Amino acid sequence: MEKDKILKFAKDIEDKIINLRHKIHQNPELAFKENETAALVTKELKKLGLEVESGIYHTGVCGLLRNSDNKNEKTILLRADMDALPIQENTGKPYSSNNDGVMHACGHDGHTAILIGVAVLLNKLKNEFKGNVKFVFQPAEEAEGGAKGMIEEGVLENPKVDAALGLHLWGTSPRGVVEYKSGPFMASPDKFSLRILGDGGHAAQPEKSTDPIPIATAIVDQFQNIISRRTDPLESAVISVCHIEGGDTHNVIPDEVFIEGTVRSLVPEVRDKLPEYMEKAIEKVTSIYGADYDFDYEYRFPPLINDKNMTEILSKSAKKIIGDNRVRELKKANMGGEDFSYFAEAVPANFFYLGMAPSEDEVIKHHQAKFDVDDSVLKEGIAVMVQAVIDYFKEEK
Repeated sequence: MEKDKILKFAKDIEDKIINLRHKIHQNPELAFKENETAALVTKELKKLGLEVESGIYHTGVCGLLRNSDNKNEKTILLRADMDALPIQENTGKPYSSNNDGVMHACGHDGHTAILIGVAVLLNKLKNEFKGNVKFVFQPAEEAEGGAKGMIEEGVLENPKVDAALGLHLWGTSPRGVVEYKSGPFMASPDKFSLRILGDGGHAAQPEKSTDPIPIATAIVDQFQNIISRRTDPLESAVISVCHIEGGDTHNVIPDEVFIEGTVRSLVPEVRDKLPEYMEKAIEKVTSIYGADYDFDYEYRFPPLINDKNMTEILSKSAKKIIGDNRVRELKKANMGGEDFSYFAEAVPANFFYLGMAPSEDEVIKHHQAKFDVDDSVLKEGIAVMVQAVIDYFKEEK
């Protein structure tokens, strides 16, 4: 049986993939500095005889398994992110980071190792399907979003990509459980900064100043009203103010206050309205009190929206590999951001979670100094993705 063959091959390479994951974990690299990781990936893909292009959008790598002479054959893209985070590791593991102040604290080392494993298996199983597979190893997911840059440099062309698939190791989902959802899956993680320009002075004479601090608090209140009163409750959005800075001492009204935060939304139409609503609130409050402002809004990744058909293929494939009881349809989207959304915006795609939490009640926290991947789920990630690719090509036939 195809499933049994996939599971056996995934088990056969498990030690190799774990060792690769540990090696990547030990040598973490920040966005656009993933040179050693990219070199390791390139070496592994070339061993398989794939067509390999490196240096895509700085450090990105793409391996192509060209598995048909028919130019009309479909091509699916599989993606892993490679970058680490500026965090000092505190796991005590023998393969802990060798790079001071940098660690893999989100699972990208696991994603990269899994995709190498998927390449190994699909290359071994290429008689089971007809079609092309692009293995894309992407820089800078944690920074500006390397997916967009790779797309702009042509990773969806030659041959043209028809669909995409990606996964994220997930610390709040139970170990070895696949979680999926059609439609909105993750939010757009936009960011903003605001400088309120007042006129400082003595704290005992506030009437002679334009105090930016109460202005700032009024604006923060208005931001929350945008969510509660100007946004449909069924179309989720979040405005979180995460940094406020102003003043140096207890008895001096400052000249300015700096505010920055993040804006999350799942619906593109809602996303488009939020900056306008925010600036109107800022403009009205500052004008009432005679202050000025500088407002900057940065659109980052779009919402990640999963294609219905690709999600159905993924869910059925996962059930074949790990059983119905370990595959769950999520009821709610996640307000976190993920730049795989650029691929999902360009072609029908699915992005799913592979759980690694010890239990329903215990979680592994991402972006934290003690984070580490559970190696036991790597082979399952490989097997599910391999089955999904084979099933995709069967569905296309």
